[in-house]
Amino acid sequence: MEDWGTGWNRDVLGRIVALLFSLADLADIAAGLPVHRRRYLLGVLSVAEAEAHGFLIGAGAPVSAGGQDTADDALRLAARLRALALLLMALLMQEATPSGTADPFVGRQKPALHTGRPASSAAPDTS
Repeated sequence: MEDWGTGWNRDVLGRIVALLFSLADLADIAAGLPVHRRRYLLGVLSVAEAEAHGFLIGAGAPVSAGGQDTADDALRLAARLRALALLLMALLMQEATPSGTADPFVGRQKPALHTGRPASSAAPDTS
């Protein structure tokens, strides 16, 4: 597999992740559209999926010429686009992780979780 740090700006790859999630959202929206509009949008999104698949996997996914006109087809396409986005995110995290460690935050401060209430080390009194 290609070294994702070589020749590619991590910011650009992050934008590709965001684009893939946006395309998945469009596929979700297409599920509720009338058939003729859904078919058109799924045709466009299928080409985008094939390009992303070719970029990440090395071989383009087959682009279906027709038959993609149900809401289930749109939802399946959305799931596949999200899977490609998550794959790219995983590759970016693997590249960012120091070799030999499983934790991407080794050597760095972990982000604080904000829950909106002060942290308490003791369990609440329920008596």
